[in-house]
Amino acid sequence: MFRSLYGLVGFGILFLHAAVVFGQTSSSPPATQPCDKICRQAQLDALFKAMDDAEVSQRPRPSDSTECIAYDGHGNPNVLLDVCAKLKYVRSLPVGTDTEFSCPTDTASLIGVASSRISSAWGKPDSTPDKQPRRQGDAQWTYFIGNPKPGVRGGGFPELSIYIANGIVTDVKCDLSQ
Repeated sequence: MFRSLYGLVGFGILFLHAAVVFGQTSSSPPATQPCDKICRQAQLDALFKAMDDAEVSQRPRPSDSTECIAYDGHGNPNVLLDVCAKLKYVRSLPVGTDTEFSCPTDTASLIGVASSRISSAWGKPDSTPDKQPRRQGDAQWTYFIGNPKPGVRGGGFPELSIYIANGIVTDVKCDLSQ
C-alpha cells in the first residue's frame, strides 16, 4: 500500500513539475532576443571602450617636474630635458594621438645620472619588466615617447629604455616600438 502511495505521490510531483515548466516556456516570451549584427557590433564597441578606459587609467601621468615645460615644437640639446618635455606633451594627449617623435640621437649623457633624477623629471615609467632583477637596486624602465594605439601592439613610436644598477643609469637603448 505504501509502495503505491509513494508511486502516486512521485507521479503527482513529476506531473506538477512538468506543468510548471511547460507553462513557463509556452506563455512567456523569450527572456533574451537574438542579437543581430548591429547589436553584436554595439556589444563589441562597448567592450573595446571599457578596455580603452582601463588602459587610460593605467597610463602614467605627466610629471610635476619644474625642470622642463611641455614640448613646444622645439627640441632641447639636453637629452634629459628634451625627453622630459616630450613625455609631458605626449602624456597630456588623448590615447592614440599620433606623434612624430624619434629616438634621441645621443643618449650617452644619460649614463651616470641618478635614477631618482630620472624619475623626478620624467615621472613613472610606462613599462617595467615582469621578472625580478638579478640584484637588488637593478632595474629597467621604459618610457614611451609616443602614444600607443588602443587595441594595437606596437605603433612605431620611440621606446626609450634605461638600465639601472645601484641607483645609477648604466645603459640606454631607444628603438621604435614593434
